[in-house]
Amino acid sequence: MTKRAARSAPILPLCLVGMLGSANAGFAQPKPPASGAGTVALTATVRSVDARVRTVEVVTGVGPVLRVVKLACGERVEVKGAGGAVPLAQLKPGDLVRVEYTQGTDGNSLQVIEALAWPGAGGAR
Repeated sequence: MTKRAARSAPILPLCLVGMLGSANAGFAQPKPPASGAGTVALTATVRSVDARVRTVEVVTGVGPVLRVVKLACGERVEVKGAGGAVPLAQLKPGDLVRVEYTQGTDGNSLQVIEALAWPGAGGAR
């Protein structure tokens, strides 16, 4: 019996690795909506802003799964706030935003970014 238990023991870790790998594969990148436009919309928290290169990284998630999405901002993209458009450099880590972007072979291209107010806060910047 000892030999039989020793042979079957490696199978359990392999099964767990296979299940975890396939379960997390769906969280690697968000899927575009089936409606066809290819635009992805999400609410997220700003992780970092590089105004010089015009990129924004946001963190979003469902339940315990977090995902970092890097977005390239074109020259025409404006940050919408409660008081109108604000400079990209005014976004700070921790700000709550709503973004719409398209996924391409060369990365994610930001279409719309809107600064939101935290619940109980006085309003967006």
